[in-house]
Amino acid sequence: MTGRSKRLFGLVATAGLILSACTGGGGANSQVPTVSGTTASVAPTGAPPSTAASPSAVAITAPTSLLKAGELSNCVDIEYSPMEFFAPSDPNTPVGFDVESYQAVVKKLGLTEKIVNTGFDGLIPALTAGRCDIVWTALYINEDRLKVADAVPYFKSSHQVMVPAGNPKGVKSEMDLCGLKISIQSGGLVEKVSKTASDACVAAGKPAITIQGYPKVADELQQIVIGRVDGVWETDTQVADFRLKNPGKYDIAFTVGGDSKYGIYFGKGKADLGTALSASLKALKDDGTLAGLATKYNLDPANLDVIQ
Repeated sequence: MTGRSKRLFGLVATAGLILSACTGGGGANSQVPTVSGTTASVAPTGAPPSTAASPSAVAITAPTSLLKAGELSNCVDIEYSPMEFFAPSDPNTPVGFDVESYQAVVKKLGLTEKIVNTGFDGLIPALTAGRCDIVWTALYINEDRLKVADAVPYFKSSHQVMVPAGNPKGVKSEMDLCGLKISIQSGGLVEKVSKTASDACVAAGKPAITIQGYPKVADELQQIVIGRVDGVWETDTQVADFRLKNPGKYDIAFTVGGDSKYGIYFGKGKADLGTALSASLKALKDDGTLAGLATKYNLDPANLDVIQ
């Protein structure tokens, strides 16, 4: 992301693998999709057991504007641990905070699920083209996206600059990056704000920031591992996940100020869908389901306070 700090939608849709799990009977019961059609509850390596409560039985009216009756399809870029990633024990099973929260909402609404694995740049284009009902994949709510889609917030986040342990270049602010090299994920908010920071360097008579963009988060993070950059500008969620997997090797130079929120995007003007999502999120927050999932994936449950 840049992670999803990242994410300013691209212009070309990238269709991906379609994973779907549907159950028969009256009220559908959502399952974690796998290639074999079985179900699984998979936590990331080293993650504590889930303390999520079972979704409450509060009845919420399902939306009527779905692309397919009875199904809530979701375009997801499944490569952003701990929000969405493939289970280490089964590379065909998506897991993570976003994925499992989505599945809880599906169950709450009595619908079946359909996860469409979609490249980052193609997420919003896929939504506007009618390939999915929602996009729930750690995308920030911003004015550019809201021009073509509506959104409801579900998690607060910020972005950070991560540096090697000990912060050898003494980076404490954006101006300290002048003349240094950073890696980002292309096509998102970080690309925009890091460019603004670089312009500020030049305006102050200092060298520009060398910004190296990569299409995937893994590629972006690899640059600091092999020493090609002085820092990585990414979301706090992705930085936290990476530092947990690489203890003692990296520090946070500074956190970029702001009040960024992740949102669930849906079709422009589909008020019934927005109402159903908001009501489901509130119910799952109130009964502890979302807090349990946040804890499971080493996220701060306080960030759920954006759900009203």
